[in-house]
Amino acid sequence: MRRRSASPIFQFAIASAVCICAGYAEAADLSGDCCADLDERIAELEATAARKGTRKVKLTMSGYVAQEITGWDDGGKSNVYLHGLGPTQATHIKFNGEATISPGWTAGYMMRIQNLDDNPFGRSGTAAITQDRSAFSQGLNVQMSYWYLQSKALGTVSVGRQAPAAKSAAMFTDQSGTQIIDNYTFLDGFPQFIIRSGGDLSPAALTWGQLAFCYSQSVPLGGDCDGLVMNAVRYDTPVIAGFSASASWGEDDDWQVAARYAGEFSGFKVLLGIGYSGSTDERLAVALPNLIAKDSSYFQAGGYAEHLATGLFLHGAYGYEDNSGTLLAGDATPPDGEHWYVKVGIRRKWTPLGATVVYGDYGQYIDQIGPSALALGVRSSEIDLFGGGVVQELDSASMSLWLKYRNQSANISGASGVGPLDDFRALSTGALIRF
Repeated sequence: MRRRSASPIFQFAIASAVCICAGYAEAADLSGDCCADLDERIAELEATAARKGTRKVKLTMSGYVAQEITGWDDGGKSNVYLHGLGPTQATHIKFNGEATISPGWTAGYMMRIQNLDDNPFGRSGTAAITQDRSAFSQGLNVQMSYWYLQSKALGTVSVGRQAPAAKSAAMFTDQSGTQIIDNYTFLDGFPQFIIRSGGDLSPAALTWGQLAFCYSQSVPLGGDCDGLVMNAVRYDTPVIAGFSASASWGEDDDWQVAARYAGEFSGFKVLLGIGYSGSTDERLAVALPNLIAKDSSYFQAGGYAEHLATGLFLHGAYGYEDNSGTLLAGDATPPDGEHWYVKVGIRRKWTPLGATVVYGDYGQYIDQIGPSALALGVRSSEIDLFGGGVVQELDSASMSLWLKYRNQSANISGASGVGPLDDFRALSTGALIRF
């Protein structure tokens, strides 16, 4: 949304000028010639009023507000929580400024402020949403802030706190209208919930996030393992025949490369994404107290295909994390982890309100064993996830309403004294409105 309105005081001054000039023209019988260009000047002044004195940089604001209500059952307790969609997909506002340097060249900046007042992705066991704690607040957070130079012929260079090159390369291929609402990360999946065993919250260190752990950034993301923002320098090529590529380096040190495609052919809408990253920064995102050295790499690939005539779609994503260069205390090396995810459904406009999306999804998280689970003796693990939902889009309000279900089950080996693990079930309803 582009801000073009002036303040009430400014509008009053403009109106007064109109009246004065109109009165003068009538009294002098000048047929309004003195005000011939007044409308043009008013439009120009109003257009620059929101730009703090510069007519060169245009300012655009956008974003969305999103909230969910989730009823959950962990096998020993059930409750209902109200929360956001987790970091990177939380309620936010973006400020984007851009100016033309010369034909084909632009410069700009972007700042993204997100609301983490009810963040379900708390990563600390003492400050996170758990079975016994329904709220976790991190307040407002400046998630991104960077400047960029863009050439239509040569591409874009951006510097600052931003999404690195391969961030969500697989996940963002999902164009079904459900990507923000339901995906293969644990951003809104309560990773700090303890996995019950026979109804008991024991051992407390065995959380769902400890079986969906990503060492690249030391967080329980599940999927999209090197997908958090950071201070980085990034380059993006121009889009040529639907193809583009990206590369980035972030301090200290995380490098990423990615390639993407978006296009239509033979009646299908198709998107593809592939990315590779390497990280050696021990303190990137979260510093693990028992980490001796880190050298993890992450490969991801994903795609989306939608038959435009029927609305039938398929989305798939895969990720593999190599942790052979990472060392924990006690000479322990975490295992390599992998995960895959598939979503199928139909997207059709059955009513004048907007498109309706009905989908089902399934995923697995294999040997993504976090340091706390390793300390318990876990040597292999698997989480199976299945669910689905329905989304109704309201075009006139730029809004989406949804109802979704998720079931998680886990199996582990190597941890003595830990019996069969209970399933976790969640039913969520929510809304998102864009501006």
